[in-house]
Amino acid sequence: MGIYDREYYRGESGGPGWFGGVAPWCKTLIVINCVAFLLQQSVLRGDPFLLTDWFEASPEGIFQHGRIWQLWTATFLHSGILHILGNMWFLWLVGREMESLYGSRDFLAFYLLAAGTSTLGWVLIKHATGVNDHMVGASGAVMAVVTLYTLFYPRREILFFFLPMPMWVLLAIYLVFPLFGDSRRVAYEAHLMGAAFAFCYKQFDLRWSRLFSARFRRPRLRVVTPMQVDQPRARPSSSSRSDGGGLGSKPSSVTVLPEEQLDARLDEVLAKIAREGRTGLTEEDHRVLQEASRRARDKRSDRP
Repeated sequence: MGIYDREYYRGESGGPGWFGGVAPWCKTLIVINCVAFLLQQSVLRGDPFLLTDWFEASPEGIFQHGRIWQLWTATFLHSGILHILGNMWFLWLVGREMESLYGSRDFLAFYLLAAGTSTLGWVLIKHATGVNDHMVGASGAVMAVVTLYTLFYPRREILFFFLPMPMWVLLAIYLVFPLFGDSRRVAYEAHLMGAAFAFCYKQFDLRWSRLFSARFRRPRLRVVTPMQVDQPRARPSSSSRSDGGGLGSKPSSVTVLPEEQLDARLDEVLAKIAREGRTGLTEEDHRVLQEASRRARDKRSDRP
């Protein structure tokens, strides 16, 4: 991710209250799931056919009746209290940090795309096997968020039933455990599609802001070659000056890097900070951070 795609540069900051501050869309998605579950258990319970035919995902509803919205409505419905509690707990656990990392807009786009993709994968497999089941649950989208988090922090430990467990172990359990249960009650295909989508999302950097909106609002930097000016010879008064070790002897190569190259170097430095902390940064890493901050300040000051 480049500096102009990051949340602090785009100006994405929430206001006070539950839907503001840190991870507003993660909170909003949880609220929407909870409200949908309450409606499902109260208002819609009186008309089960309305719920099944129009909002739950099924091969017949999508391919024969064209109810494409079921790819998303099904992900906001749940079969029981334990179902929604498990999904929402995982979403809250890892979704906040993913939204802070990617920014609210990209996180929301990722979640909705993961929801639609995982449901579509389940529907295609059921349609190919001639099975007309119905599916509800945010498990596919939540699996995508958990997988994306694990790709960034595979060895980070969380408490799972009061036991510290690395994320990669938890993800493996989350993927394998449904195989030992009733496969008709668990949309295992949606889990796999969600995990696969998250892997491709990170591997190929499929952020919405990079693929679409960045081309309309991303500032452009023009790279110029500085003119060569003859400088008077410095008096070799000391060995340190004659060796070129002075602070002003040579400008840093970072200051003339093109925008894309600086973005790539910045991503490497930020990933290094996430892994090792700031103590592991080199002088070149510090120069990259300083140059990126300077360009960001310049662009903000140029705004009308």
